[in-house]
Amino acid sequence: MLGEAHNFYDLQPVQRLWHSFLRVYVRVGLHFYFKKIQIHGKENIPEGPVIFAANHQNAFMDALLIVCFNSHITHSLSRADIFKKPFARWFLSNLNMIPVYRIRDGRQSLAENKKTFEACSELFRRNEAVVIFPEGNHGPRRRLRPLSKGFTRVAFEAIQKNPTMKISIIPVGLNYSSHQVFRSSVSVYFGESIPANDYFAQLESNDLRNELALGIKRLVTHVEDDERYEAIIQQLEITNPNYLDPISCNERIARIEKGDTIPIHQVAPHPMAITWPLYFLTLLINFIPLMIWRNIKMRIKDPVFIASMRFGIGIFLFPFFYLAIGLLLSFLWGFQGLVIWLILSFPSMLFYDRTR
Repeated sequence: MLGEAHNFYDLQPVQRLWHSFLRVYVRVGLHFYFKKIQIHGKENIPEGPVIFAANHQNAFMDALLIVCFNSHITHSLSRADIFKKPFARWFLSNLNMIPVYRIRDGRQSLAENKKTFEACSELFRRNEAVVIFPEGNHGPRRRLRPLSKGFTRVAFEAIQKNPTMKISIIPVGLNYSSHQVFRSSVSVYFGESIPANDYFAQLESNDLRNELALGIKRLVTHVEDDERYEAIIQQLEITNPNYLDPISCNERIARIEKGDTIPIHQVAPHPMAITWPLYFLTLLINFIPLMIWRNIKMRIKDPVFIASMRFGIGIFLFPFFYLAIGLLLSFLWGFQGLVIWLILSFPSMLFYDRTR
């Protein structure tokens, strides 16, 4: 499996074309999945080799947002255990994701990471980019957890092999309005570039880690006080915060920690997107794929994976289902059957997921 995942820099033109198509397809799917996607700071991304270092709240959905919304050919380092299932291995590898092994995967497997670092060095040599989540794991809390130094090893080993190479580290903040809810919104902030070579000269991995942590904290809603986290978030929620704007959220958090009173911002209720008859029609039309999804959802042990699995399965399962039914009706009733199916299936585009 590892060898299969690490052949990405030897891809033939046809395979690269397939990966480019899949990237565009997933990007379109993300726009259907999220109600709103905001991208900020793309002007901060330089040419040449780049490490995107981001907070990690939403399993492999985090990587997809970075990979699909920047101009670099981008690869992502992801925990090795999610590559175990055949479909997941195929899907993630085709999105240029590379497994990273941790102690919990077995000490003997850590040696495989040498191939990962070598692959990253080769990617940098080709002026491509790598996404890393330096927290080391994902979590739903709105705070940046302590960073590991693994990303510094990726950068420093590449610079050691190619001393003239200039590697830029871009802090990335991912902000979800509600990270497990379908048709929620997300903002992606690309921060100012950090030159890894400046720290390599003094081998100051701790200073590099601290600067990156500060950079990411400015781009996400961050509650520093872990012990008072729940109380602070509850007070923040009362003010109806816009989680897509981490600057305003962090200003409110600072005021809450000082004991200031923050005025409550009223939010007008949204009208129902669809009427109940249309909602039940949508359920009926999508009964088969929804039953498949709910059966899969019941087997997901980590709730943080729900959104990523819903998206990954949905962008393939639903289009295949619509295509299969459309072809069947066209075969039975000709063009009229296809038209009827298009009219009936249109409400599915408005379907509001009530499984949360």
